[in-house]
Amino acid sequence: MKQIKLSLLALISILVLSTIFFSCKKDDKTAPIVLITPSPQHIYAKVGDLITFGVSVSTTARLSNVVIRAQVDNEFPVTVLDSIVTTSGTTFNFYYRIPASTEGKSILVTFQAVDENSMTSTNFKRIYVSAATVSQAIILTETVGHLMYSNTSINHDAYNLESNIGEFSSTADTASRDIQDYSGANTTLSKEWRSPAGGKFVLFNGYDYANATDSTAINAYTTGIKYSVLSNVAVGDIIITKLGSVSTSKYAVIRITDIVDVAGKDNDYYEFKIKK
Repeated sequence: MKQIKLSLLALISILVLSTIFFSCKKDDKTAPIVLITPSPQHIYAKVGDLITFGVSVSTTARLSNVVIRAQVDNEFPVTVLDSIVTTSGTTFNFYYRIPASTEGKSILVTFQAVDENSMTSTNFKRIYVSAATVSQAIILTETVGHLMYSNTSINHDAYNLESNIGEFSSTADTASRDIQDYSGANTTLSKEWRSPAGGKFVLFNGYDYANATDSTAINAYTTGIKYSVLSNVAVGDIIITKLGSVSTSKYAVIRITDIVDVAGKDNDYYEFKIKK
């Protein structure tokens, strides 16, 4: 009987030790560690800024994926990166451009790492986006009645937006031709603009032209799709361009007021307003 009791006691001891051992093994699983730079939790920026986040994830197990989400005040979070990672840890840079729609708001950017054991860890940064004040926003000055003729006419077929004068492509320096018609050998207007000076065009018909300011023009250009060639120019179009003819950052807002395409080619032209 005594021997049986000793055997039972030994068995119980083994079970207890096994439980402790496996519990310790289970506890060895730790969640990933997510480190983000820059170090401040709160970041202050303005529309158009490009924020570079340094992301470093360390784990004791292999990673599964890294997810980055951006949530603007009172809006649903948007996934801006969902990357599959199968290494034991990872380090990379994530670039985030501040959208124009976030002016005056804050953005919560969360960085989540998940490992193969479904262990999860999250870090975050909050970006406060400054809003342009009335004193900062400069109202643009408008001039009207600007004309640019067909590339095949005897009149000026290019325009210098810095000096607000017409230029002849056959004689003017490339750097002075911010916009130019490209009708080629056609007797009809091509309605195609290019910038020999190296500028780009953003077509933005929803832009508030009546209340145009320097900051809204810059924001619209920064966030818009930029074209080297602008096709199918039409009456009412609003075009924002960064002048390629000057080294400083200078922007112009153009509104097409008329397009005349009559018989022949010498009297075909575009009429437009300029705000800058």
